[in-house]
Amino acid sequence: MNLTDAELFQEAARRSAAREPFVLCTVTATARSAPRDAGAKMIVSADGAISGSVGGGPLEAVVIQEAVRLLEEGSGSCERRYALTTAGDAAEPIPPGGAVPDELGMKCGGEVTVFLDVLRPLPRLVLYGAGHVGERVANIAAEIGLDTAVFDDREKFATRERFPRAGDVRCADLSQDPLGGLSPGPADFVVILTRCHALDEAVLEAALRTPARYIGLIGSRRKIALILRSIAKRLGRDPRDDPRLHAPIGLRLGNKTPGEIAISILAEILLLKSDGVLAHSRLPPKDSLRVRA
Repeated sequence: MNLTDAELFQEAARRSAAREPFVLCTVTATARSAPRDAGAKMIVSADGAISGSVGGGPLEAVVIQEAVRLLEEGSGSCERRYALTTAGDAAEPIPPGGAVPDELGMKCGGEVTVFLDVLRPLPRLVLYGAGHVGERVANIAAEIGLDTAVFDDREKFATRERFPRAGDVRCADLSQDPLGGLSPGPADFVVILTRCHALDEAVLEAALRTPARYIGLIGSRRKIALILRSIAKRLGRDPRDDPRLHAPIGLRLGNKTPGEIAISILAEILLLKSDGVLAHSRLPPKDSLRVRA
């Protein structure tokens, strides 16, 4: 059904808060006969469900189809032009920069331009363990645009006072529910820094069953080896074969203090998040520049 702009934006805000991907489709221009004026809006979910309308009929059908395709293929926002028949019983995409092809028989019909704004959940850091390292990881993560959800089974640690910039802070019994009631998705970075080896193992095994983009576990190489061996027996496969697993977690930056460890963890996450290169950016010595010249 048609919604007011206020109602549509409320729905968009609800979906964003729920971390649901969607496409906001907006009519930006029309020519001749068109079912809706510029400014008409519609939200399309990954399953094709809609809120609002860009005109109904064949035009709306092809816009929905295109929006679902963009979400499925991981594509970005784009603009599309559509040619309509005079009767309004068909709508065909117009190639970018092109005119309406003669063979479509639609030159006397209307044209509609729609901007499809693809909105996906922002990368999120899902942090299990609210100790000294976890506190620094969460606070620094906010500086690089990562929303953070923090979980710990200790009430005195999982508090808003310690994590003022986190999007979600929960005290949860991780021994009963290792993921704290959350299901990490493909945009999430899972960081495991719990208070004991048993919880680390439980959270790691559960995280490996999710589509999380990154899964990191803190610990010595010996501790990591023991945990992975134990999990492998239950899963029937070696977790080390999973490219998402980073254990021990972080880059080797010579880190020792909680703050330094936090930076090494987030440097690794940022490297993957931004498709970066692990290399210095500094200019070469002057002598090297002179030789090349």
